[in-house]
Amino acid sequence: MRRTPTMPSPFPSSPTCLFPRSPLRILVIDDNLADQYLLREAAETLGVPVALTFAMDGDQCFAILAHLLSLCPDELPQLILLDLHLPGLSGLEVLERLKTHECLAVIPVVMLTTSSLIEDARVAYRRRANAFMTKHPNLEVFRRQFQTMISFWHDAAPPPTPGR
Repeated sequence: MRRTPTMPSPFPSSPTCLFPRSPLRILVIDDNLADQYLLREAAETLGVPVALTFAMDGDQCFAILAHLLSLCPDELPQLILLDLHLPGLSGLEVLERLKTHECLAVIPVVMLTTSSLIEDARVAYRRRANAFMTKHPNLEVFRRQFQTMISFWHDAAPPPTPGR
């Protein structure tokens, strides 16, 4: 019996990550300090590097983004977590402004809220939210939700670079 030579496999013998594991830059817009604390706690247990920046409302969000756009556009967030209920501009108003801005529109926005109303989700999607996630009151369930969301945006579908 004659043996045919084997070709080397084009695939690596061990799986490798296709994307660098640099920190995922996340802007969180949420006026609830307890929720901010929970997000920090959840981020520390992820095993995925993340860099969280917090804004309390839409005005602070746009001040942060304007600063980054003018001085260091390479540091713009790669993902935005946006609460629906904010003081001043509502989360939906912030979303609409983000999605109509030339450089910011490509940044994925996840509505992260206590609302579980179907109509809130529909309106958010109509205004081009990339996802709608209800904050679960159980910390462990919330951590798993957060981890799944971050793993998706970090590994499976790395966000585009804003402003390019």
